Amino acid sequence: MADTGDQLLREVEEDLQREQWLRLWKTYGRYVVSVVTLVIVIVAGYTGYKEYSESQLADDGFMFWQADREALLGNPDNAAAIFDGLVKDGDEGYPYLAGLREAQILANGGNLDEAVALYDTLAGMSVDQRYRDLAALYAVILLVDGGDPANVSSRIGALLDSAWRHSALEMRGLLELRAGDTEAAAATFAEIVTDLNTPTTLRNRAAELLVIAGGAL
Repeated sequence: MADTGDQLLREVEEDLQREQWLRLWKTYGRYVVSVVTLVIVIVAGYTGYKEYSESQLADDGFMFWQADREALLGNPDNAAAIFDGLVKDGDEGYPYLAGLREAQILANGGNLDEAVALYDTLAGMSVDQRYRDLAALYAVILLVDGGDPANVSSRIGALLDSAWRHSALEMRGLLELRAGDTEAAAATFAEIVTDLNTPTTLRNRAAELLVIAGGAL
């Protein structure tokens, strides 16, 4: 099970980096990160950790499918309402999984404060630590562009020893760029680039950011 969990963690990390997109900031080449969702990957891994009641799993799974269908049909409010019901009344891992999707819908609709609050709730749920930290990371991704710098820095610091350390470092570098501290940002991006355990996609992006921050490869 440990090997399976480690493999899942690597896959989620790679997907997180692959699906995040960055765009140049208008003033001096800074990047902003968008919210992504990893529900399919996490469902496959998280639900494998426990034995669920088949009937409850089927009911919750159907509701989850309904919500996803509403989202695909362009009805985000309906989808969010169904996901919210699962957050409140779902069994086992579904409250967490539904919360990820609901928070994404909220963020996509411009309701960033509500999305961050929901991610904070997910980060406090009784799930594996790596998933609590993932929710905390998503909150940081939403806040790094315009959130209170001290608050964002504190949130990032709490993730530097987590399974999502490399992503947290990237957020720290972006926050340093936002503050205009290009020297600190360059050092952070260099740390990502030189770490042999950094996922390839993230390393390549950090190398670009390192150049933007004025550092040398």
